[in-house]
Amino acid sequence: MKIPYVVSLNTRAAYATSPFMIASAGEAPRKIVAEDFEWDDNFMPAPLTYFAALALSRIFHRINPLHRILQKDVDMLMDLYPADIPLKYSVPCIKDEQYWKRSYATKFPSRKELGVKFWKGKFLSACLQDYLENVKPDIFIVEDAVELSSLVSPYIYELTLNQLQMIRQPTPPIPYENSVEDVCEFSVPKLYDHIPLEPVLMKLYNLQEISLVFGVNNVEDNYLTRYFEFSMGDCESLCKGVEYLNHLRIFRINRSNLDCSKVKIILQNLVKKECIEELDFSHCKIGDYGMKALGGFIYIHKNIKRVRIANNRFKEVGVQGIAYALQMNPAAPIELIDFSLNPMSLECATTFAAAFVRCKEKPQTLIVNSCGFTGASAEKMAGLLSLNRGLTRLDMAANNLSGEAEITLIRALEQNKKVLRIDLRRTHISEETQAKVNELLERNKNLIGQETEPSDEIPPLYLGEPEYLIWEYNPNNPDYIPGRYPERVPEV
Repeated sequence: MKIPYVVSLNTRAAYATSPFMIASAGEAPRKIVAEDFEWDDNFMPAPLTYFAALALSRIFHRINPLHRILQKDVDMLMDLYPADIPLKYSVPCIKDEQYWKRSYATKFPSRKELGVKFWKGKFLSACLQDYLENVKPDIFIVEDAVELSSLVSPYIYELTLNQLQMIRQPTPPIPYENSVEDVCEFSVPKLYDHIPLEPVLMKLYNLQEISLVFGVNNVEDNYLTRYFEFSMGDCESLCKGVEYLNHLRIFRINRSNLDCSKVKIILQNLVKKECIEELDFSHCKIGDYGMKALGGFIYIHKNIKRVRIANNRFKEVGVQGIAYALQMNPAAPIELIDFSLNPMSLECATTFAAAFVRCKEKPQTLIVNSCGFTGASAEKMAGLLSLNRGLTRLDMAANNLSGEAEITLIRALEQNKKVLRIDLRRTHISEETQAKVNELLERNKNLIGQETEPSDEIPPLYLGEPEYLIWEYNPNNPDYIPGRYPERVPEV
């Protein structure tokens, strides 16, 4: 490409000659300024090729000269082409990334993107997103959506929908003069359907990541609870479309009315796709029944790595479903589980600790930020590190770990040489405890790659027996704290 694009603006600004140097006696008489790339602006008339390119740029929908002219003229045309060329003409022919970057900045000026390497895919994904987010379901034309999806499908690898419009709610019928009819607005069947996603998704064969929000943004004074609902029909249409996505790795539904029955249908369809690596159902309404289904998904699926279920509505029974799946050594290489913002009781903490004491390899990251752990529950969560050797990261921010939990945490970290990171922000621990934790974590980082003796992992009394048999700790026995081994009664 041309110099202004090959050399970034930051580089040019960094190596630009200072005003003081330009005004100096040695620089002032210079006639050739090599570092000035715009020296010919307003100095001489543009060549005829420029005016020819200017004329061609206005009729691209009629004449496409890109395959018949020199590359230097193609570069010139890329700067002259308007950003509003219809996609059916520009997408098949224009490959220049600078053109698509300029088109993105022109059509979506409020969006700021960093580190984008494929601007054509980013722009086309934003165009499809803008169409699907703002189209009215009542006048939705499937053929237009399929045509747009087919046009952009080779270049789209991720699709994000931050809102979906609702279908118009029917009104009660107008009563006749001599008839008796129910005209109550609450007697009208409720409709929560959005646009069907199946015909759109089935065309996006390269899609690797999908993020959905079933809601409406910027409702202001027109807020209605139905704007954030979605029906079983929406769920079934989504699942039918996902069946065609053979490269899907990340599946997200956030800030939506995703309850147990809907998440079960979604998981039943996703369990067939071995390419799935991450599930994100944060800020939804999943209860215990849905969490049991998620536990079964983790146990059966062979490739799932990350599960995020922050801010849902499950309790003890739901935690037991996930804990059971983790204890049964699932086939999936599960790496991360995020339970943040879910209030958990002492029984939940007991179940968690019992499960993670038995987990030897996976997951490696557990996030339980702001789960309301305090007192005995905080002590159990801190003490699970005494026997767990799979976790390398534990996030417990915004919980209360003061008091006995601090002592248990230090005792557990002294025995655990695998954990490398612990997030203890806003946990009310003392500075001395934080300093000791940092010291032990630094010790663990220095031990990476070194083999540790078994006697350093488990006390000698328990080397010859399975830990879960001699360590009397289970969900029904909340009296024992991880790291405090029961007294060994000698055999007679």
